[in-house]
Amino acid sequence: MMNLPGKFLYTIRSANGVIVENLQVYGKTRSEADKKIQQMYMRCEIISCNPIQDIRTRVPHLKMQWVRP
Repeated sequence: MMNLPGKFLYTIRSANGVIVENLQVYGKTRSEADKKIQQMYMRCEIISCNPIQDIRTRVPHLKMQWVRP
């Protein structure tokens, strides 16, 4: 996985066992984002982490066409 600066989407298990999904954290690197998660949720277990693509670089899924009334 590449370490691109941006947002990372996390799913974690907190210290009391609760699953927390869709946590978005900014970091220059994945390790920096991991440190921020560990600071916010002490003794948590990171279940998954995925980089979020910048919306400006994503390719749209739909082709849009303007229609004049």
